[in-house]
Amino acid sequence: MNLFKQLTRLAVLSTVMILATASGRSIDLRDYYPLEDGNKWTYQFRAFQPDGQIKYSIKEYTVTGDLELENGEIVKKLEDHRGWYYLLTIEKDRYLHWGEHENKGLVTNDPPFSFYDTGFTYGKKYAFAHAISDGSARGTEVVFNGYESIRTSAGEFKNCLKSTFTYINPNGSTFESVTWLAKGVGVVKKEFAIFSPKAGQTLRFDRELIHANINGQKVGGKSAPTVDNWKDYFPFYQGDSWTYDWTYTLGNGITKTEDRKREYLGTEFFDTGVAFKLIDNKGSYLYYSAFADRGIMIHGSFENRPGGQVFTYQPAIKLLRPDQVIGREYTWSEPEADQPENVGRYKRLQHWTSEVEGFQTLETPVGMFNVLRIRLAWSTSKSWVSQWYYLAENIGIVGMDYEAIDKITGKRVIGLVARIKEATLQGDNVTNLAELETHVKNVEVAMAKLKDDPKARNIFKAAFENRYTWKDGFPGLTADLNIVNHGEKPIAASITIDRNLVVDFECDDCGGELRSLVRAQVSQFVTHRVYEPFDEKYAEGEAFFQVVKKRRKGMWEITADGETAMGSWYLIDSRTNEVRQLTRTLGGPVKFMIIHEKNIITENGNYIANYYPVKFYIEDGDKKHDLGEVVYDDKFVKDGKWWLPEHRILKGKLPQPDMSVIDVDLELLFENVTYMQ
Repeated sequence: MNLFKQLTRLAVLSTVMILATASGRSIDLRDYYPLEDGNKWTYQFRAFQPDGQIKYSIKEYTVTGDLELENGEIVKKLEDHRGWYYLLTIEKDRYLHWGEHENKGLVTNDPPFSFYDTGFTYGKKYAFAHAISDGSARGTEVVFNGYESIRTSAGEFKNCLKSTFTYINPNGSTFESVTWLAKGVGVVKKEFAIFSPKAGQTLRFDRELIHANINGQKVGGKSAPTVDNWKDYFPFYQGDSWTYDWTYTLGNGITKTEDRKREYLGTEFFDTGVAFKLIDNKGSYLYYSAFADRGIMIHGSFENRPGGQVFTYQPAIKLLRPDQVIGREYTWSEPEADQPENVGRYKRLQHWTSEVEGFQTLETPVGMFNVLRIRLAWSTSKSWVSQWYYLAENIGIVGMDYEAIDKITGKRVIGLVARIKEATLQGDNVTNLAELETHVKNVEVAMAKLKDDPKARNIFKAAFENRYTWKDGFPGLTADLNIVNHGEKPIAASITIDRNLVVDFECDDCGGELRSLVRAQVSQFVTHRVYEPFDEKYAEGEAFFQVVKKRRKGMWEITADGETAMGSWYLIDSRTNEVRQLTRTLGGPVKFMIIHEKNIITENGNYIANYYPVKFYIEDGDKKHDLGEVVYDDKFVKDGKWWLPEHRILKGKLPQPDMSVIDVDLELLFENVTYMQ
């Protein structure tokens, strides 16, 4: 026998001896699975699909107390995040599973399933027969495999107790689970295999510990799994577009498939920032935004169909929060608004739920993506609605599923499956994963070429910080608002701006389009008053400033590029630190220029732009083709510590990204302005 074989034989014998000793009654299983009330475990689940895809989810289990069975046995309830529970007991020498309640009623096992027994001989198979409370009979087999060290997301666990349990159905199908118990922690990993002789295949899934809280002590480091680089999953660039295979299924089973192209064309003001308009080739749109402190939000929408209405959401729909815990539901409510005219407007709370369900793979015509799956659910007066977003890094929404369930019949009214087939990202055409990889490299090269001129940065910073903002404890305000639209009879509305500068706008007599327009104007007032630290908003390496030209009398032309700068051109007066002009893309080929003709100078030397034409145009080489102009004429008044809006007149021709033009003649009068306590 050669040396390698001798060493291997000795190693195997040593391991068997150690494991055989470990399987003796000196082990106290209560040390390996602490079932004190309140102990909690969070796991990452993976389900391996027959088509090669992997579905991910997060599940949480908590010990929620005792339950007395009919035979008088006192067992522990291990309850998951849905309210389903499993009945366990851990004795010094046995780990027993007495039954479960998986939303189908309580089912118990007689005798209980044995997952571990320290009296079992290592490697030997033990078989048992059971009477199940649903009237069926089952067989089980269990093998105590011994010790094994494993690594999970929660860390590495040495010398775990490993056991294989098999549940055998009368039809020949089996359910096998392999469990690893770590001392002081409990179940740190499980692998499952369900074999169906009829289908001739095995379905596999597993769960792995992410973190736990055992007797007040955290295991696994992080308190909860979150999506750290969430902004990479939802890029915003004017002119970017995504084309989908878009398939509807109606309640009668009829399906309809079409190409649906969605493109970022235009922006709008909401609350304390700007949202991007994602409009499709049918004329429907949504307004999305992404802010570091608020996450990805939906502010408004319009479905271009008979009876379709313009919607604004108060508060915004929170699709993904920056600190959102994977697998946890977030629920909130808002007043439902903008009912069709023949229904009439009424007050009703709309309930929303969002959940990051986890990571999975998704097959699309472009290729297989590793995606973040998000579920958004809400209810209407007639239906329960769920929409799933599939987000992939560097490209955004690569798939969507949607379904509406009738509240009375429980049947699906309509369903949607959308999968990406093509995209245009910052000028790059993407039809496959190789082209997406090329696009990512192109972006990296372009970013590497961007230079930051310290002089340009300092000039822009001085002007940015000289804007008048509501900082240092602005208390919020309430006000009545009179709306005069095209000289018609005034319409009464009310606004609330809280201390976080979140806008609440109420107007019972406003149609959807007027409501959206006026709310955007109020939000614009607020957005321009938001204080943001310059070095956070325009951090070095993320925003890049360059001097284009120095003009006479202290005027500087400066460009700003990067993630937060939106490709803008500024004319800045360095003597007074005021922005005089701003040029930016509205969407598609349309650009606009804001000209600050009049600024209010406050007692501290800060400026408030209060009279500024906005000119819209298309560039054709060195030529500009005018598309229209609107003029903002604002009045502000000093009220105690703060300057507040009092009056706005907005008139002119307002072009849209699709080249249509809206005639605007709007007057807003702020009355009974009162600070909030």
